[in-house]
Amino acid sequence: MSRVKFTVFSDLHHHPAWYKADAPERLKAIQKRALENNSEFLLHLGDFAHKPSACPELIRQFKEFQLPGYFVLGNHEFDIESFETVLEAMGMEKGYYFFDHGGFRFIILDENYFREYPGVYFHYSERNYFDHPKCRDWMPPEEIQWLRETVMESPYPCILASHAAIDYPVKPESEIKCKEEISGIIRESQGTAGEVILCLNGHYHRSGLDIIDGVPRLDVNSATFNWVSKAHYLFPEKEWYKQYENYGNMVIYERPVSAEIIIDTADESIEIIGMEGSFFHGITTEDTGNSSGNRLCTPDMLSAKVRYGKEK
Repeated sequence: MSRVKFTVFSDLHHHPAWYKADAPERLKAIQKRALENNSEFLLHLGDFAHKPSACPELIRQFKEFQLPGYFVLGNHEFDIESFETVLEAMGMEKGYYFFDHGGFRFIILDENYFREYPGVYFHYSERNYFDHPKCRDWMPPEEIQWLRETVMESPYPCILASHAAIDYPVKPESEIKCKEEISGIIRESQGTAGEVILCLNGHYHRSGLDIIDGVPRLDVNSATFNWVSKAHYLFPEKEWYKQYENYGNMVIYERPVSAEIIIDTADESIEIIGMEGSFFHGITTEDTGNSSGNRLCTPDMLSAKVRYGKEK
């Protein structure tokens, strides 16, 4: 029997020129909560920083903490810098990798690729994410093959972690494009030693839970804020609109959002210990004249306990 407890959070969005994210303070609070709740490691699901090479102190704060910290790459890691520069700054050899912990295998995916033509893939780099919206959110064939082998050869149950959602409709236009292949691997794994039992994603700044074919998909909220496309001027600190370029596009969460997850093979359960929160100055997405979309924007993280695996 195996049991693990870890902290997950996402979308810290450190970029002092653009956002009032207060990333070092938010990260410190999340780390403090992780220690108090006896987490074994921390996992960030992408969009940690918009220019990683400019924040070595923040990266060290995460990676040199007394609990291990693991990165997933998000699209905004590449707003300014090249793929190679980002990897070096974040201390990563590749964008996708796995680690085994406590009798489980955690598989970190990198779906930050374009497919320009069939068989031609290239990675997000130096803000090109915004230049090719119709051919982004792919994983190259070699990563998909690596994923299949990593899952099917695993001696432990597997957890998949990606920035964008793998195969469920949080925001259909920005799902991973190779979702049929990924879903096929998840289905193929069921009943094996390396069966996929949980999928985690960030990216959408929402809290949500879906269960597909017996496998929970957890949508992890931003640690910091929700982005709104129509700018507002509701915050009373008017000077901050000049200090932070996108301050008017933020709906800010008062408390840094994270969740603890406990997985226990004894009863095939996954427990999500979320948290309550509030909006900065009480200003919601709808107050700004924007819409939450198909999943309500809330300043918190849900709590739930579910079983994984199909009914036996």
